[in-house]
Amino acid sequence: MSRLPLILLFVVFAAASSEDVREPEGLWSGPINSAVPATITGGKVIQAKEIARLLKQGKPLVVDVSNESKRPPGMAPDAPWLPLPQEVIPGSVWLPGAGMPDIAPETDALFRELLSQTTGGDHDHIVVIYCHERCWLSWNAAKRAIGYGYRRVYWFPEGVEGWRAAGNTTAIAKPWTPEARVKDSNPTE
Repeated sequence: MSRLPLILLFVVFAAASSEDVREPEGLWSGPINSAVPATITGGKVIQAKEIARLLKQGKPLVVDVSNESKRPPGMAPDAPWLPLPQEVIPGSVWLPGAGMPDIAPETDALFRELLSQTTGGDHDHIVVIYCHERCWLSWNAAKRAIGYGYRRVYWFPEGVEGWRAAGNTTAIAKPWTPEARVKDSNPTE
């Protein structure tokens, strides 16, 4: 069998734009790094300029749901490895794992706690969720937040790459934990 049809299929699949991608009924469980839809039912798609304006105007909760870096496969167990720092939109909270299609009950509880603690339990508080361009993690996490009852969920499909491409700077973040959040809000500790 010729490889040409497979190559053509790959080219057609890779060229799919967000207008060609429909929202799934539930959470996305296909390839995480692939074309995403242009919409999110129950939420709103947002652009970098709008996020910058929101950050200047108030205190939206901005959440990066990118996964943590993994040790490269095949790397010798005793070889030194240092993951790159997590670059985020300044003021973001980084919660890896919240955008996976199937999450552990502990991760679900942690995501709910992050939203509740950081918004003061206000389901009308603005929540902006992102990760990377062409990545379903943020779409899944935004759908999850909408499912938790948050009514002002904004999804930024361009991710941190889109933020930088718009000429904005980034900050470095560590994964969020409830303990870290309490400590951050109480500088005397």
